[in-house]
Amino acid sequence: MAESAVLVRDAVMIRLERYLLRNLLLGVGTVLLVMSALVIFVNLLSQIEDFDDTRFSALELLVYVSLRLPAVLFQIVPIAALIGALLGLGGLAVQRELIAMQALGLPLWRMIRAAVVGAMVIGAGAWVMGDILGPPAEAMARQMRDAQRLGGLGARLIDQVWLRDGESFVRIDSLVSPRLLRGVEVMTFTETGQLREIVRAPRAVVEPDGWLLFDADGTRFEADSASVFHHDQVIWPLRIEPHMVEVLAVRPETLTLVELWRQMQFLSENGLETDAFSALFWSRLILPVSVLPMLLLAVPLLLGGLRDSSMARRVMIGLVIGAIYYLTTVTMGGGGAVLGLPIAVSAWLPTILFSLIAVWRLARMR
Repeated sequence: MAESAVLVRDAVMIRLERYLLRNLLLGVGTVLLVMSALVIFVNLLSQIEDFDDTRFSALELLVYVSLRLPAVLFQIVPIAALIGALLGLGGLAVQRELIAMQALGLPLWRMIRAAVVGAMVIGAGAWVMGDILGPPAEAMARQMRDAQRLGGLGARLIDQVWLRDGESFVRIDSLVSPRLLRGVEVMTFTETGQLREIVRAPRAVVEPDGWLLFDADGTRFEADSASVFHHDQVIWPLRIEPHMVEVLAVRPETLTLVELWRQMQFLSENGLETDAFSALFWSRLILPVSVLPMLLLAVPLLLGGLRDSSMARRVMIGLVIGAIYYLTTVTMGGGGAVLGLPIAVSAWLPTILFSLIAVWRLARMR
């Protein structure tokens, strides 16, 4: 008889735990849907002025904004998880359902386990959004934007990639392919750092024996004079190969975690800067994990001061905590370099800090 009662009690606890998990996920899902609509609406308004309506229809603009949605939502998943938990479980608190569950004997550890399972589900969804859907969608969106801005010629806009070959510094505006470049500027300096020569060309082709510049205009500086020159075509003695141009022109946001890691290794092996790729790699790796401390924070909040709070107050509290988390992440991202911390350490610190706060709050409830 006693054994049967224990089995019944365990079955009831499991059902209550699943009920909590279902309401938590429903709340987070609802918040993500609302945020998706807001992101699309705001981005549509901000992009209307940037896009030429003679080349892009309203439908194409909507497609562009939708393609960028996974990357944007991925960044706000932890905040959405916290607000969703406060709303989804907050409704149960307001209706005294949480009190009834505790009266039935639902232990705190089962509530925590529901939050952990919810964090695993949401974190997995965030990983799919940020690492599987996000990079290719971001690449497609950027291709649409580049084609629109460059008149549909198929070039890829890049943020003024700079290369160095000995005493020459090269700036590139856009890539049609790793070998075909647009907007090239080459500046050559003397050993003492004086500008010796500068040449600009609207188009260039990377050849085995140098770069073939088309319609090149330049200036050559002497000790007390300067002379200008023009070449319809000229081979410029640069030894930068196409694959190096392609590597440095890659946008980190369009790469998956595995591709980011490989890119970091390649750049490191060639003595090139890896900070941009490393920062994105660690932030994308850590963000799904950061959902857990956010959901754990929601448990003591709902069982404590927010038990009888209105929906508006719960949303406000969630936004404030989310803003603090975001600002902490941004501060550590920039301040870590100032303090000399490795990028991986500064990326993990906000999540570790909020995890410790959540554990401390939960420990006080025992």
